[in-house]
Amino acid sequence: MESSSMNNTVGKDDDLLVDTAEAEALKKRISSHPLYGLLVGTIGDVDRIPRVRPNLSCQFPNPSSLSQPELDSFMEAYCFALSKLKEAMEEPQQETVAFINSMHLQLQELTRTHSKSTAEHSTSTTSSGERID
Repeated sequence: MESSSMNNTVGKDDDLLVDTAEAEALKKRISSHPLYGLLVGTIGDVDRIPRVRPNLSCQFPNPSSLSQPELDSFMEAYCFALSKLKEAMEEPQQETVAFINSMHLQLQELTRTHSKSTAEHSTSTTSSGERID
């Protein structure tokens, strides 16, 4: 009975080694892919955007089961999806910045108008000899 459980453990260890070797081979294939640099750069761009997490419901295939042309397509699609995500995350931020800048300009105009009218009012009251309190 002990030898059976021992063989079972050895079998699991062998499976783990095979899985690890496959994973390492896959990592090497992906990291040596021509689009890998673009992918890493796009991920970095997305990471620099303030966190507003959309619900990402799209599922990507398991890259370990892909052949080279399929890996090419996967990498292109993933880069494209990440760039679209970046654009979607940046758009509300850009609209907010534009709104804030517009409000800032309006406030500056209001304060200039108010300070001009106050200056004109103080000039007219001092020239007429009245006292300003």
